[in-house]
Amino acid sequence: MEFNNLQSYQIESSASSRTRLITKVYANLTGAVVAFAALEALVFATFGVETILRFVSENIKLVSWGLLALCLLGPMFGRFIVGSNPSRFRQYVYLGFYVVLYTALFIPLLAFAAFKTGNMSLIWQACGLTASLFAALSAAVFFTRVDFSFLRSALVFLTIAAFVLVGGALLFGFSLGTWFIVGMILLACGYVLYDTSNIMLHYPEEADVLATVALFSALMTLFYYILSFLSSRDN
Repeated sequence: MEFNNLQSYQIESSASSRTRLITKVYANLTGAVVAFAALEALVFATFGVETILRFVSENIKLVSWGLLALCLLGPMFGRFIVGSNPSRFRQYVYLGFYVVLYTALFIPLLAFAAFKTGNMSLIWQACGLTASLFAALSAAVFFTRVDFSFLRSALVFLTIAAFVLVGGALLFGFSLGTWFIVGMILLACGYVLYDTSNIMLHYPEEADVLATVALFSALMTLFYYILSFLSSRDN
C-alpha cells in the first residue's frame, strides 16, 4: 500500500484535464495489471507450481521474513526511485518496480492456490471477486464525489498495526486467522476509496503515473487478501 505526497498537488483542474487524468490512470493501471499477469505466467512456466511450493516449504521462515521485508522496504526503495521531483521516465520506472514487487509477493500464494485445486479456478474466482468489488468501490466514489482523503490517518495507523501483527506472528509463531484476512480486505477497500477519490479530486494531470502506483497497490492488496481468504477455506 502506497501513499503519495499530495500536498504539492492540491490545485484546481479543469474538467477536461480531470477527464484526461482519469483516462491515463486507468490505461496505466490496465497495463500494469497485464504486465503483472505476464510476469507471473513467466515465473510459473519457468519453475512450475511444485518446484515453487517445495522451495517455500523447505525455507518457510526465510520466505515469510523475506515477504515482510519486501512489504516494509519496497515502498522506501520506491520513493528513492521516484525522488522529490520525478521525471516522466522515473515515474514509469517507479510503476515498473511496483509491478515486479507485487509479482514477487504473490508467487507463494498463487502457487498454493493453484496446487490446492489443481487448476486456476480459485485464482479466477479471486480475480472476479476483486474486479467486482474494485469496480463497485470506484463507482461509489465517482457517482457520489465524496472526498475520502479524511481516511488517511486511519489507513496509516491500521497499516502500521497490520505490519506489527504480522511481525509478531512470525516472531512468536501464532496464527492471525481468518478475521485478520477479513480485516485486511476491509483495509484494502479503504485504500481503494482513498486513492480513487484523490485521483478524481486532487491529482493534477501530470501525476497520472504516481496516481496509478497508488491505485495499483490498493488493487493488488485487495486481490491478495481475497485470494488468501478463498485459499484458507477448509484448510
